[in-house]
Amino acid sequence: MIKVVAQAAKEKVQKTWSLTKKTFAIMCVWGLIFSIVTISRLRVAFDYDDTLVFSTPAYSKAFSSGAVPFSPQFWEVVNNSYELDSRKPLPYALAWTLRIFGFKVAIVTQRPDFGGTALKKEWRYLANEFIFTNGSEQKHRALMQGNTVLYFGDSDSDIAEGRKAKVLTLRVKRSPKSSYREDYNPGSMGELTIPLTDR
Repeated sequence: MIKVVAQAAKEKVQKTWSLTKKTFAIMCVWGLIFSIVTISRLRVAFDYDDTLVFSTPAYSKAFSSGAVPFSPQFWEVVNNSYELDSRKPLPYALAWTLRIFGFKVAIVTQRPDFGGTALKKEWRYLANEFIFTNGSEQKHRALMQGNTVLYFGDSDSDIAEGRKAKVLTLRVKRSPKSSYREDYNPGSMGELTIPLTDR
């Protein structure tokens, strides 16, 4: 009886020790990656509309607000309607995973910054930077800042601008419900497209 109890106790200790060693090994690997990434100040960037979030409802609200389309008032409505944006699960999880591994995260959006202060604040826990740009050329310049090594975007112009900035660029699929249909031909540029990102 004593032998059985002793054997069971020994097995329990061995299992606990094995789990402790595995946990320690995982933490060491994470620590090494985190240190290298942090010391190197590596950055990843995500496009905002149709990449990190599904933002068609915010645009719909702006179009129906009576503001002249693409005027400063229009962009104020879009930028302050972020509560209508829904985060896309896989890209959002990827952004947090990269943040946990020590990467600086930048969100780059091709919108003017009219009324954008609250939107920046909304994303402050994930993103070190929230960058508003007025066109693809400015987006290209934003990607060249810092040590950006990876860029996630949905549009053909995102892929082109990422490559122009010499950043590895991956395509995120648009939601089929997106109101923006232009500038979107997945696979046409030989880029890697991440599956299951259209939700």
